[in-house]
Amino acid sequence: MSKIDISIVIPAYNEAKKLPLFLKQLISYCIHSKKVYEIIIVDDGSYDKTFEIAESYKVNFCNLHTIKIRKNRGKGHAVKRGILKSNGEICLFLDADGSTCPEEIEKNIHYILEKNYDIFIGSRALKDKEQILKVKWYRKLMGKIFNFFVHAFFLEDIKDTQCGFKMFKKEVVRPLFSRSYLQGFGFDIEILYLAHKMGYKVKEGPISWHHVGGGKINPFMDSIRMFFNILQVKNWHYTPIHLFAEHMGPDEYKYMYELEEYHWWFVTRRNLLIHLIKSLKISFPTILDVSTGTGANLVVLSKLGNAFGIDISEKAVEFCRKRGLKNVIQSSAEKIKYRKEAFDIVTCLDVLEHVSNPLEVLIELKRVLKNKGKIIITVPAFRILYSQHDEALCHLRRYEKSSLLSDLHEAGLNVKKIGYFFFASFFIVAPIRIMKKFLVPSQKPYSDTTAFPPKFLNEFLKFLFKIEVKVLDSFKLPFGTTIYVVASKKI
Repeated sequence: MSKIDISIVIPAYNEAKKLPLFLKQLISYCIHSKKVYEIIIVDDGSYDKTFEIAESYKVNFCNLHTIKIRKNRGKGHAVKRGILKSNGEICLFLDADGSTCPEEIEKNIHYILEKNYDIFIGSRALKDKEQILKVKWYRKLMGKIFNFFVHAFFLEDIKDTQCGFKMFKKEVVRPLFSRSYLQGFGFDIEILYLAHKMGYKVKEGPISWHHVGGGKINPFMDSIRMFFNILQVKNWHYTPIHLFAEHMGPDEYKYMYELEEYHWWFVTRRNLLIHLIKSLKISFPTILDVSTGTGANLVVLSKLGNAFGIDISEKAVEFCRKRGLKNVIQSSAEKIKYRKEAFDIVTCLDVLEHVSNPLEVLIELKRVLKNKGKIIITVPAFRILYSQHDEALCHLRRYEKSSLLSDLHEAGLNVKKIGYFFFASFFIVAPIRIMKKFLVPSQKPYSDTTAFPPKFLNEFLKFLFKIEVKVLDSFKLPFGTTIYVVASKKI
């Protein structure tokens, strides 16, 4: 594959009427440019012929790619899916209705290539003599009201956060979009707020824009939603963002190795795993433990079946070897070094929150799973609990049940069981995490599981959560700090 200079992402939902004209214009522009382009069209669960039309244009442009989302999840999600799949040195997104013409790319790309900005955002509020604007009055009013609130809470220097033309350096794409939550029209403010917190250089410049009829925005309801989006973004990303390496450092693995066999949290999570595996009633299964860490779980899994482990970290594999484990290899969760349909059970404990694109991991877990096999997943729960602890462990997100279920469905997995765990500790952990986040937000990242608690407390907590494991099949716990899932393939 030749080097891609610029990737253009087009989110599309029921755009069968508008897409052909815009694609002809865009493809012609890309073909005649000296730069190498790719076009990624993301069909966000359309029920018209949007996807089929997008597919038909592949014969006109070899670097045109399509992504089909099973169910409509919102513009923000569609942009995120496309951006994370892009290969260009510069990535941008354009609206499928053609409200911004592709010539704006060449006009403004120098801000990134020559003036070293990380992000360029188009603006309908800033003016220049070459600019052509055709904006409906109610859109102007809606924009002014929304921007008033944006400026009041954050992003004082940006005049137009919602214009559907934004360009990004390749280096900032994954740090930004892997942390974003918002799936609707408010996603722009979240990305820009994250960019502000991460210290990226943003340039706002005037662009030409014209209104195209038949838009999906409801001026009243979407204004209300986006106002609440402002409050959500401020809450979710209150903690300072520390741009660590992509994976945990050697010290975290050392702490894990020393504590994993004895600390109440690790012991309890392992008890939950054993309980879920035994409930599957699979006689001596072949098991893959994805991101096996320092191997304490794999030791136990080896007594329940023929167990194998993978981890992205060379240091983690070394610690596994120290435990005497041989069936462990270095491998990413996105590209597992095992053949298709090799395992009866795949375990993926507290992994998805670390990866840029969880959907890729889920699809890969499904690939190595036998047709009648099961996947066991745990993830940290509730966005509001995101704190310095998550930053210390290089988490990119915490989950709501709804967002996890959407990803599982998109990956082609059936959920057999889903619930909350660590219910008993929620009443202590939740207030502490929330208070730390808001009262001491500048505190350095510090993991809650790197220190061993007093012995009596550790033993009490292990006993308490043994009871919680035993009642799981009888009671559906209303909340907890962890979500667990048992899933299978859709066959």
